[in-house]
Amino acid sequence: MSMMQSEPSTGATLPESWHAFAAKPDTSTAKAVAKELEVGTNPTRTLASVALIAQTLAKRSARERSAMSRLLATELGGDIALGFLRETAAVPLATQETPKKQAVPQHDDVRHRLDLLEPEVSEKLPEKTEGGRDWRTLDALDLAAAGKVTVDLVELAEHVDDVRDASSIGHLGEVLRLVNSIGRSDTSYSKTRRADVAKTVKVQGTTQEHIVEQIGFRAAQTQRADKGGLWAQNESAVTYWRTNFRSSAQKFVERLQVREKPGPGDRLVNSPRVLHKLRMILSEEELTKLAVRPLVGTSGVSVLSGTDKITSIDWDHVLRELGATPSAYQLYELIDAENTAPLPDYTVDTQADLIQLITCSPFSRLQEMARGKRELAPVCAMVEHLVLGLTDKLGPSRFDALTANALASLSRLIGIVVENEANPSVAMRAVDLMMDEIGIVVAVGKYYTWSDYRKTMRNVLLERAPSIRPLVEKERIELSSHLMTSGMDALGTAVYIALASRHHEDVARSTEEIDYYETGELLGKLKKGETASPRKDVLIAALNPSTPAVVPSAEGLASDVLKRLETYKKGEAPFALIVDSTIEVAPESPGGKTQLEVLLDRLKDAVADGRLEVFLCKSFQKYASFGTGKVAAGDLTMLSMKGNLESAYARSEALLQDLNLDFIRHDESQLVVHMLRHGHRDELELVRSAARNAKFVDEFCWPIGRSDLRQGTPYVEGIPLLMRSTPTGDVDELFKKLVTIDWRDSFSFLRTSYVGDIPRVGDVSGKFVRINTGHEPKESMVEYFYAFGHLATSTPPGATVPSETQVDLAALTVDRVREHLEALKLLRDEEHARIARYRNSIVASYCAFAAQIVKSTETVIPLIIGFFGQPAGRVTIETQRYLADVLISYMRGRTFDPEPATLTALYRAAVVLPGWRIRRIAGGLQLGGIGDSEEARRLRNFIASIRK
Repeated sequence: MSMMQSEPSTGATLPESWHAFAAKPDTSTAKAVAKELEVGTNPTRTLASVALIAQTLAKRSARERSAMSRLLATELGGDIALGFLRETAAVPLATQETPKKQAVPQHDDVRHRLDLLEPEVSEKLPEKTEGGRDWRTLDALDLAAAGKVTVDLVELAEHVDDVRDASSIGHLGEVLRLVNSIGRSDTSYSKTRRADVAKTVKVQGTTQEHIVEQIGFRAAQTQRADKGGLWAQNESAVTYWRTNFRSSAQKFVERLQVREKPGPGDRLVNSPRVLHKLRMILSEEELTKLAVRPLVGTSGVSVLSGTDKITSIDWDHVLRELGATPSAYQLYELIDAENTAPLPDYTVDTQADLIQLITCSPFSRLQEMARGKRELAPVCAMVEHLVLGLTDKLGPSRFDALTANALASLSRLIGIVVENEANPSVAMRAVDLMMDEIGIVVAVGKYYTWSDYRKTMRNVLLERAPSIRPLVEKERIELSSHLMTSGMDALGTAVYIALASRHHEDVARSTEEIDYYETGELLGKLKKGETASPRKDVLIAALNPSTPAVVPSAEGLASDVLKRLETYKKGEAPFALIVDSTIEVAPESPGGKTQLEVLLDRLKDAVADGRLEVFLCKSFQKYASFGTGKVAAGDLTMLSMKGNLESAYARSEALLQDLNLDFIRHDESQLVVHMLRHGHRDELELVRSAARNAKFVDEFCWPIGRSDLRQGTPYVEGIPLLMRSTPTGDVDELFKKLVTIDWRDSFSFLRTSYVGDIPRVGDVSGKFVRINTGHEPKESMVEYFYAFGHLATSTPPGATVPSETQVDLAALTVDRVREHLEALKLLRDEEHARIARYRNSIVASYCAFAAQIVKSTETVIPLIIGFFGQPAGRVTIETQRYLADVLISYMRGRTFDPEPATLTALYRAAVVLPGWRIRRIAGGLQLGGIGDSEEARRLRNFIASIRK
């Protein structure tokens, strides 16, 4: 495209100064382009030219595109700068324009001369060469390239060393150095980030101080102790915020910048309207003993007083199940409420930083991964959309030092992701950490408003349930969404609204079997009819269960509601349907109907004519936060007949709860809206991805009886959750020992995790755990669960029925493990295709399970030596490193027989471990007496090089 060529569809042209900038991109030529754009009198044409510039730059190499985009962004201002930022983000994945290569004669083609391509000639060559030398035969021995195709070694060296290019050795080396520096630290990345920001950015004493303190905070942090390195951790986090936040509440109370702090016996709650909810379970006499006051102003986090006067109530339990737990992020904000805002820092330019980030080579590589077929694809797509979404609204706060710092960290983490495509565990931990940086950018920039939230939720619902769109747009159905502090807050509010308008009569619960399990606890007395006489016009259901024991049916739920509506009489209050929609599964096929579409399509006419109100309650901590648990908010969306006075009370109560929470004004809501606005489609794709792993675990790794709930639950289509128990041993205690599987008190994280201490499945009591599958490759699923599942069911590999002798997991010995491995050896690859594909991972699974469960580590070491004696094949890096660590740690300080197999295993194990780890543990290896064999020299030399 020439410098002044017009874009046919828009008539846009490149500025006249573009040619000089393209020929010599620097500050002066960028200023000229910016000046020419800014003096334009037609804003529409100017923005069209900006779009053409963005498209033109996208055809250059990532290095050139990124550098030139930053130069221009630095010089542009106002709407033109924002337009350039958005247009750059809107350009599809960069398609570099490369010149067409001229056909090169075979004898001049360096690829043929290096024997990289088969010769084009197929006829037999003559015995003698007539007419002199034949380039095809004689010079084939000469490895030097000839003529015009000579390789530019200087250019090649520059490419190899260019740290800006994600495909270069230089970039790989830089990322490895970064990961090693993080990995060798006993401190988590989050803690290091908080310390580094405090040193480099002037946040102390400003209203940004609490934003930095939030780094690493999660609503449900990992319970794997002392996680240093690439992990999100925060001293104020707890295992599950809603359940046990009070253990950290005092830390916040002591630092609150408020006039009246909570006193002894006072309890922090999320809203002054908590007294209204308490009417569901307290008498009027008891309510008079209570008082509530906001900590600041007239809304938000409040203090509930007088609970010590009512001793018959388990207040922690009641307030938790009412959804009255305050937002941790709001408490953070109250710590520096009296501080001043930071001053602008004109030494930084975050718009230029962001445009450089989204045009750089690593980000382009991330976009390619997002369009790929590997396990990380949906995770990378989510990151792509959230990062590009930072160009939304007014963009990042341009001259803010904290924002610039966060974007720099985000860039480093993207580099870690793209270099760890083969090691998804590391990549996903880096993605988790990105949420802190994205959260900082949107919290400082204050991108979104209350209207943005309501509009976003409306758009999401209408996309997932398109059948209601005509009735909503014709204003026959009123749709309103309200931001809550949690899913339980949304559910508790919906129940209160429904019962308050019916004078607190009891509720009908025909779908109790698939309820989100907290619902039963929330209703408590209401289920038993202790507070009022029954009235069957309120139904509470779950779209999908969090402890899947019964297959949900949106069709069945809709039919149940419609049947109840047959007795509806004109003038009565609308029937109320309260649906927990926390877990939404993707349609089984592209273009298929979502569960919400199935449900609302059947019920839309009943809503539109005033017979039915629908309350959709959702926890954003789960899948809507994309597997990070970074936010702990919820949504209450209400659908009712437009203008129906019978629904006016319900709508006003929902709005009052929203306004009294005042949640949209706070940091956390910014990230919530950002995730919804730019990644709501990724939510369903991530659920689909994790569900594929759940199905694989259920079918191959840990198959159980389909109808025996004592063993757990079979896979429920589309739901990435499995329940499991063991006939021997304590399943919860066994899982606690499996250090490669994350341990959380909630679900829906990027990496596979589990929740323990679940007392029942359906109507079966016992000890259960819930496996929450993540986005690791199938090999990881095998390595995590195959040995565990087959030993738990006493079913050796390849067998279809359990063996006669049950395996005792409480006293597992290596002999029982060997029995299963011997059975594996007997299986022929051609008869067991799946086992053939994952054979090495199955062996690794048994080795890893034995290393963690068998009490005598000494008896397991020969298994691990045998594992490292053979090529690892497709075994994941994570499992190889775990086994390598076990082997070398055991051998430290011990003398051992220098058999070639042992020395080879130690060498391979040492090579697998990252440099920082092998340096830390290799010092104790006793290598003086291992002899001078080839294996001994190789091991000794490698350890010596590592020590240097």
